[in-house]
Amino acid sequence: MTARQHDGFPVQGEIDGYWDWDKIHAPRPLTPLAGDAIVMAMAEGFTIAQHAFGSPLALRCRMVNNYLYATFCPDESFPAQSSQDVERYVQELERIAARTGERWVKEWEPSLLPILHRTRTADFLAMSDDELAQELETQLQNVVSYWTIHGWINLSLVPATALMEFYNAEMQPDDLNEAWQLMQGYPTKSLETSKGLWRLSQQVKGSVVLSKVFESLQPSEVLDALDTTEEGRQFLVDLRAFLDDFGWRSDGIYEVADPTWREDPAIPLNTIQGYLALDDEHNPEHTLARATARREELADAVRMKLSGDPAKLTRFNELMDAAQHNLRVTEDHSFWIDQMGTAAFRRFCLDVGQRLVDKGIIGDVDDVFFLYKEELRAALREGKPGHETVAERRAEKDRWAQVVPPPHLGVPTPNNADPFFVAIVDKMLGLLPIEPSTDPNVISGVGASPGVVRGTAKVVRSLTEASKLQAGDIMVCEMTVPTWVPLFATVGAVVADSGGILSHCAIVAREFHLPAVVGTMVGTDVIKDGMTVTVDGSKGIVRIEERK
Repeated sequence: MTARQHDGFPVQGEIDGYWDWDKIHAPRPLTPLAGDAIVMAMAEGFTIAQHAFGSPLALRCRMVNNYLYATFCPDESFPAQSSQDVERYVQELERIAARTGERWVKEWEPSLLPILHRTRTADFLAMSDDELAQELETQLQNVVSYWTIHGWINLSLVPATALMEFYNAEMQPDDLNEAWQLMQGYPTKSLETSKGLWRLSQQVKGSVVLSKVFESLQPSEVLDALDTTEEGRQFLVDLRAFLDDFGWRSDGIYEVADPTWREDPAIPLNTIQGYLALDDEHNPEHTLARATARREELADAVRMKLSGDPAKLTRFNELMDAAQHNLRVTEDHSFWIDQMGTAAFRRFCLDVGQRLVDKGIIGDVDDVFFLYKEELRAALREGKPGHETVAERRAEKDRWAQVVPPPHLGVPTPNNADPFFVAIVDKMLGLLPIEPSTDPNVISGVGASPGVVRGTAKVVRSLTEASKLQAGDIMVCEMTVPTWVPLFATVGAVVADSGGILSHCAIVAREFHLPAVVGTMVGTDVIKDGMTVTVDGSKGIVRIEERK
């Protein structure tokens, strides 16, 4: 990174505390409403949950030139703990964390469904201005509630980490990543999504008419072509039924301005095209079966070794029971909260935007995303035009999109003994620094999924670029979220700029038995399309073999 790339960002001494760029969730600049209504709600919700389960840490977020920076830091308002209290806190945290998965299944997930259903189906345009203003407050509070639940389920990382440490201590495997395979092979909403796309791809494969459309046209052209034949129209009915259930998602996490799959199905159509080149080995059902078999193989080996030590065997089974929910919680919370929660709020915002367009306050419906919460309130009450403000903010966001922000502001994230901090900052976000390689042909990162694969690199910064991937390619990306899961069926290995051993990318790579190196920081900058690279997911290194 050059100094010029950092122009306009505060340097050490110009900013209080330490702040990490959340590249794993927000690799690109966000609109003002996304930063104000989604990101700040996340900070509030996480902090509410963290204090409720006894953590003295608060999540603080700030937007710097439209980029999200965050830090988990001690909250001065939280009561100080003595050394004895800290020990009790750690024990209590482990006890609470062990029930996280159960509470998600029985309490939190069911509570989300009716709220999301109402936001997905309500006729907001039929409301008066006053009713719409009141609904805005309800929706903003809903978003805080979503992220409060999310704050609680972050605790699922604690038993997952404890299981890994127990396994490594007792089994002493050559590959320390082996332990994480004990948490794979469980059904999730991401798997359901992949299965739905796979079924649609097989429907295409079985039809000469549909195959011709998908093999000869770009995703943006497919919809119109399908509408010209009876078979194509029936496929569209099936596609729309799939999108009604699984289309409340987009490329990212926080960006409420991003169109969803329901609005623009180019991404699922692209995925279906990619599936057409795959044989039945890549069927998501078979991927799940292999992951399940591997998990059971490892667990049986542990139980056999510990069969003569009842105390340790009991401890292992307790950890397995607690950690078994980690995969489902990791994938399903994103489906309902990160994705559908944001997408449903987007639907409401678009209707607010339409109301403001009708009043002449903004020029286009999408302009609503360039206003802050208080400006939305004022617009619904007073109707002050915002055309110039929106134009300036659009230009500002576009300008910062051309800049690579610094990974840290202030002092880089320090170590913290709090097991919650270790789990989320190190294991999931991967924010603790890694010693960079001194060899220009070697990139260092976190070995996230074992195995060694050599192949052609393809840099994919968004799902709209996924069509460049061919079977066996090495996918080099900034991050992945559950919407990216179908791509794992195509590629031979994964390299990610961000994330730790319990990041989404790492978990899914292990599920698909793909070598993966995450947390490289520089992978998408150093590696170019067409390079031949070797990914060693055990050692956590990527070697550039041939440059183009």
